[in-house]
Amino acid sequence: MPFLANDVWGRLTGVELSASMLAQAHARAEMLHRVVDLRLGDAQHLNFPDASFDTVVATLSLCSIPDDRAAVAEMARVLRPGGRLVLLDHVASSVRPVRAVQRLLDPLLVRFEGDHLLREPEAAVRAAGLVTDELTRFKWGIVLRLTAHKPIPDKPSSPDAAIS
Repeated sequence: MPFLANDVWGRLTGVELSASMLAQAHARAEMLHRVVDLRLGDAQHLNFPDASFDTVVATLSLCSIPDDRAAVAEMARVLRPGGRLVLLDHVASSVRPVRAVQRLLDPLLVRFEGDHLLREPEAAVRAAGLVTDELTRFKWGIVLRLTAHKPIPDKPSSPDAAIS
């Protein structure tokens, strides 16, 4: 919250599955004297109408959501045409030896921590119909920053348009 631009406040909505984490977010907002709409909810089933938001941001969360593709599809659904998706997460590494270690650790972390090491959100973004604008990997290819946008549908031609 302290890193968001001032013009965002009062128009910011946050969704969190954990009531205790939501309470921490409320306390943080109060400490910063910021107005924010914080709601208990599930990213896989967002309780918002279609095309509700200009921007959706998800940081270090897709790795722990059971169905990351459903969550990205919901993010795309609530984005307005032309809206922007910003993701930051740890993912399946693009470096083969690192990915091999991730494959060994993934079953244990999924079982005991609910944390998936081998997610590939760029595929979920494409499947949701979003267009990737930027994709950057850091830290041995494990950390991914991705920005994408929801295409603006073509405007229908006017009934007076000439056909040639």
